[in-house]
Amino acid sequence: MKKKFSRIYQFNITLKNIKPPVWRRIQVPETFTFWDLHVAIQDVMGWFDSHLHQFKINEPLSSAKVEIGIPDEQDDYYEILPGWKQKIADYFSPDN
Repeated sequence: MKKKFSRIYQFNITLKNIKPPVWRRIQVPETFTFWDLHVAIQDVMGWFDSHLHQFKINEPLSSAKVEIGIPDEQDDYYEILPGWKQKIADYFSPDN
């Protein structure tokens, strides 16, 4: 059987301001979108997806900060890219 992806990304997720530290390590395929990553984090933390989420990350070509999550059509102040359209492989290189 042929694999549908060639790269695995590993993320260490640590909750801020919690003592003792609460963390999880997950591995996801390069085909994942940020929405898929969000769902994986919800699962591994045992959460029930009851709050909005957002990823803030540098855009690979310009290093400008972008926000990825669930766009709010009522908010014209700043753009949130839809997480289900943004592949994690487009934002992370094999070196980082």
